[in-house]
Amino acid sequence: MKDIDHRHADLNLLVVFQKLLVERHVGRAAKRLGLTQSAASHALGRLRMMFGDPLFVRHPKGIEPTPRALVLAPVIADILERANCMLASSFGFDLSRPSTFTIGGTDLGVFTVLVPLIKRLREMAPNVDVRVRSLDGTRVIAAFDRQEIDCALIPFSEAPARITREPAIEESFVGIARRGHPALRRKRMTAANWAALPHLLVSPRGENSGEADAHLAKLGLKRRVVAVVPHFLAAPIIVANSDLVMLATRRVARHFAKKLDLTMFKPPIPVPGFTIDVLTSAARATDPALQWLRNQILQICSEDGASDDPSGI
Repeated sequence: MKDIDHRHADLNLLVVFQKLLVERHVGRAAKRLGLTQSAASHALGRLRMMFGDPLFVRHPKGIEPTPRALVLAPVIADILERANCMLASSFGFDLSRPSTFTIGGTDLGVFTVLVPLIKRLREMAPNVDVRVRSLDGTRVIAAFDRQEIDCALIPFSEAPARITREPAIEESFVGIARRGHPALRRKRMTAANWAALPHLLVSPRGENSGEADAHLAKLGLKRRVVAVVPHFLAAPIIVANSDLVMLATRRVARHFAKKLDLTMFKPPIPVPGFTIDVLTSAARATDPALQWLRNQILQICSEDGASDDPSGI
């Protein structure tokens, strides 16, 4: 492996590397980092000089990592994780002292983060505990105002000024059904075929329709929603034991596909994705403990995004 040119070393460049690896697009990475595209391109140039490798090459949909970049990815993630721990101690957050964080959010946001977060805490900070509160977008701001939570993982497009919001997880939808479902024997599922099937809908607030129904209405179609449940994580179990089909987030579908013997398929209608955000109180922006927690969550989300293949079901 070629030696690094330490004259050009800069820890901030490693953060840029991680975002480029996740986004696979210079413009999107720049937006996530709060940089101009020109500044992000300049940083990529410095990264290439530092490692003596192109690292990312042009692709029709953006950029793709080189083999060297893929080798460097876990090493850089480890470096940044260690830096986070060191800075937490330097700024007054002692990982060895007992402390508790309360995280609010839906089961979907917590699902992506909680397992790796607890694993990381047990390894790095075994005296730090976590509590989770079930909250949706209608209650999360009040929970912050009452100081009931330290942060939240929830889709939230317009946060008030007193709340800091950072996009963390890009989600998209796929269809799922039990393996052997007769509808999946067709070579191509049309919108009409799909609409005629019995559906399961996940709706935290109990609505009987969603964005898919609005699109079907434009096509003159209507589906029958046989069951509505409030939680994403309970829904795949129902699908696995029935002839219902549903739209599930890609991460949930992939997690349960093998465990429950489910089949994933591309929806025959366009279904927009969404972003799960990390919310914190702006008044606590300088709290070293909260800074450390936020950094851990964002790093976990970054690593999860890097391992996700957006091109495949």
